[in-house]
Amino acid sequence: MSKKEKQNLQANNLIIENFSEPHLNEVFSIESNSNPTPWKIDTFKQVLEVRTMSFVIKDESKIIAFCIASKVLEECHLQNISVIEGFRNHGLGTYVIEVLIGRAKIFGLKVIFLEVRESNKVAISFYKKLNFKEVGRREGYYKKDSGRESALLMSLALS
Repeated sequence: MSKKEKQNLQANNLIIENFSEPHLNEVFSIESNSNPTPWKIDTFKQVLEVRTMSFVIKDESKIIAFCIASKVLEECHLQNISVIEGFRNHGLGTYVIEVLIGRAKIFGLKVIFLEVRESNKVAISFYKKLNFKEVGRREGYYKKDSGRESALLMSLALS
């Protein structure tokens, strides 16, 4: 993220909150409008039942991004991330990852892992720009309209 983009985000008085019950419907709506095969609301409810590193980012009136991530031993698993349409391509996604990295470091975690659809070139490019590396492939990981799609497994070492 450029210095100017970061200053603009900070000037917007964004609020970071741990993902909780009051965010559920709004996060589900963002997911439904962003993902070709969105999570079911029950999946988000399950996230609420366990301790996670998940959070939302709000402007003054609404959630504009969310991050669903969990902690397993010394690893962070980034499971879902989304930015609402009007806020994309302005550095907010990078900011979300920076917040996640900061939280992971506070917990002493060593690496962030994620899966991304093999066909999602925009997301793959985004993660590579943030120094995530391809470390594997999960065959048939995602459902799609006609069968299944493989995922790339990516990781970012934290120092």
